[in-house]
Amino acid sequence: MNEIELETMLYELLQDRDEAPEIARAETFEEAGLLTDNRGLVVRTTDGSEFEITIVQRR
Repeated sequence: MNEIELETMLYELLQDRDEAPEIARAETFEEAGLLTDNRGLVVRTTDGSEFEITIVQRR
């Protein structure tokens, strides 16, 4: 598995309203317009909190 595959897997999991009802929106860094070479997600919850999850492959 690589960074892109993990990003895709997490993105799809967070889109599932049955599995993650407290997630209002999830976007890749690219979709959110972040200027970075890293892979990752911006996650917004239903209570208005926002998180950035950066994915860095170690090996």
